[in-house]
Amino acid sequence: MDKKISIEFYSILRDLIRNAWVVLLSVLIGLMGVYIASVQVFTPEYTSSATIVVNQKSVISENFSSFGMASEMSGIIAQVLVEPSVKVKAAEHAGKDYFNGNLTASTISDTNFIDIRVTSSSPQTSYELLTAVLEVYPQVSDKVFANAVITPLTLPTMPHGPSNNPALENQSLVMSACAVLSIALIVVFSIIRDTVKNEQVFEDKIDAKLLGVIPHERKVMKLKDLYEKKKKSLLVNGNNLVGLRFSEGYNKIAAKIEFIKRRTGHKIFAVTSVAENEGKSTTASNIALSLAGSGKSVILFDLDRKKPALYKIFEEEYKENYELGELFNGKTPYSKFCLRTYKKTSMFLGLNTYVHEDYDKWIKNGEVAKVIDYCQKKVDYIIIDTAPLSADSMVTDIVKLVDETIVVVRADRVPVAAVNDAISTIEEVGGTVAGCILNDAYPTASVFGMTGVDEGGYYYGKKYGKNKYYNNYYAYNSREVANDRLVQDLGMNSDLQEND
Repeated sequence: MDKKISIEFYSILRDLIRNAWVVLLSVLIGLMGVYIASVQVFTPEYTSSATIVVNQKSVISENFSSFGMASEMSGIIAQVLVEPSVKVKAAEHAGKDYFNGNLTASTISDTNFIDIRVTSSSPQTSYELLTAVLEVYPQVSDKVFANAVITPLTLPTMPHGPSNNPALENQSLVMSACAVLSIALIVVFSIIRDTVKNEQVFEDKIDAKLLGVIPHERKVMKLKDLYEKKKKSLLVNGNNLVGLRFSEGYNKIAAKIEFIKRRTGHKIFAVTSVAENEGKSTTASNIALSLAGSGKSVILFDLDRKKPALYKIFEEEYKENYELGELFNGKTPYSKFCLRTYKKTSMFLGLNTYVHEDYDKWIKNGEVAKVIDYCQKKVDYIIIDTAPLSADSMVTDIVKLVDETIVVVRADRVPVAAVNDAISTIEEVGGTVAGCILNDAYPTASVFGMTGVDEGGYYYGKKYGKNKYYNNYYAYNSREVANDRLVQDLGMNSDLQEND
């Protein structure tokens, strides 16, 4: 199998948006680390400082020569101030056994100012030692420079915080580094994640045919629907006006299914997926609608025993004699059971509006096969929506009842290995895989894609892609369907009444 790494712009962007909380958490962790380091790891030191000015006693005028002499004396006095004798005298003056701090003195460049600092583990100690130095230094300086006048310019102050906390000083740098590192990791994991991110990856890594690619379609919802948290389904002839590329994607898939029927005679197709939320039920619905839109009669069955979803997609409610599970469990006689007709189309719906857990029993006793066999004689196609393979083992029994199975693969959702394993499983139990549908795929990032024009020159912006007249094609075309559709009552003129 090809191990090439695919870089998909939309996949990376989607991962960054979904994992924005990880970036925020990393920044907070960095900030917390800085705080812990500032409180627990390092030993705080406190610095008290003062500035003195050196002048000459005998010189009153401030000419160049007197300033130069004072500057030269400042350098010498700065060296004398840090001598051990000064520290000893200062410690004695402060009432301490020794000078438990670090004393520094340096001249400010090209001036006669001296900056004196005392650093220790206590702000009080730093302040007291520096004060003592300033009080005892005349005893030393007068002996060395009798002609020097030393005047305090700024007096010592009590330190308000540590002077040696590099963590706090660099907290912005640390937080930025954490954010950059987390973003880099998200991007790397997005790139190396071995999922089906686009059509090219599918062709390189999936052991099945690609029946079609369904582009990502944004759901257009009213404010009322958003407020009431109603989910709108993406149907090719629905009221939410899907895009042209979305509709054409299903039209192409429907055309390939028609070709399969002409070539093999197969007309019963199961639609499944590896995992949940891959768009399996929406795909099955739109395939059925596209086939019905071309004038074919179609039955869409919901055989997902754990989470039936088609009734939500088509906004149907429970009706007596219309529940598929109640037909199989004997509550509804075959002579009274009816299929639902979807709007003005040649598509019929066999739905469940609540969970029926006994489908495995009904499959084993032949009830499901009997209904499918009867219906396939009345219509052009039967599309069966099943549960995901990973969620229900009964799917392997259903794929043996149908002619071919279609696997829906949502872009960048399920690992490549899981998709190939699902395909192998279907074939191992005796099923036939017609191919896969790559669902919810984003267009490849390109100059054409950025401008809203694909490589073929077709514009897919709102004005063209959301054309309500185009989507009304299905409703118009369905009026031309012949009147010899499937009779809703399965019991009418059928041998199934013998089971009542």
